[in-house]
Amino acid sequence: MNAKLDSETLNVLRKDPLQAALTTSALTDFYIAKQFPDNKALITSVDFDITGTHCITTSRDESLRIYDCASGTREQVSYSKKYGCNLAQFTTQPGCVAYASTKINDTVRYLSYETNQFIRYFAGHTGMVTSLQRSPNAQSASMVSASMDGTVRLWNLDTVKPVCTVNIEGGKNGVAAAYDPSGMVVAVAAESQAIQLYDVRKMTKGPFTSAPIASKLTVAGLKFMPPTGDYILLAMSDGSIMLLDAFQLTTLAVLSSATHNAI
Repeated sequence: MNAKLDSETLNVLRKDPLQAALTTSALTDFYIAKQFPDNKALITSVDFDITGTHCITTSRDESLRIYDCASGTREQVSYSKKYGCNLAQFTTQPGCVAYASTKINDTVRYLSYETNQFIRYFAGHTGMVTSLQRSPNAQSASMVSASMDGTVRLWNLDTVKPVCTVNIEGGKNGVAAAYDPSGMVVAVAAESQAIQLYDVRKMTKGPFTSAPIASKLTVAGLKFMPPTGDYILLAMSDGSIMLLDAFQLTTLAVLSSATHNAI
């Protein structure tokens, strides 16, 4: 692959760097610039901060590693040996992340990685946390979590009690949840039964729309496709990905893979 970007790609990037410059020439210009063989076990999650300049990973070696994406350097390593770690998310508070426990309990932990001290604990889930996402609204201090206990919870980072808790029908074997790009809608998928859309301002009143999922597989994760959120990606238990219309909740395509798993 070319080490230098061609003029077409550069023009697209200069015009709008947030659009992935998905031209044919841009895609062929992508190449691996650097690799970090840091982890001694499987990486379980990756998240970018709102600016896209930093990313954080969690691993089964119970480490949280933060990387500077602009300089291509590892900035910091923290360990959560006692509680384990997964689904780490940068928050809107500088220098802070939230992540799910994988041992002892199912508490979500709010950590200052600059001081390596916990700020707050978000307790309440009684099953493994399967989804955790901060609000994409940069002015919001909210996040959403889902769990094997069959609930979805909205949190405010400033208080330990959930803003609301929603029991999801058919969710006792796992629930996935995610914000849309506006931060005003949360999508929820319970096993392979249905996908539901909730208004975050009135989640306890139930979904404003829902549709069955055209698969017998379990949903392992879901995401809205930025920047507009017109599509939803469902990661299935066999490693395939379903592409849905976010308005009609109809299946548009299924991407299959025999070797990769998760969104």
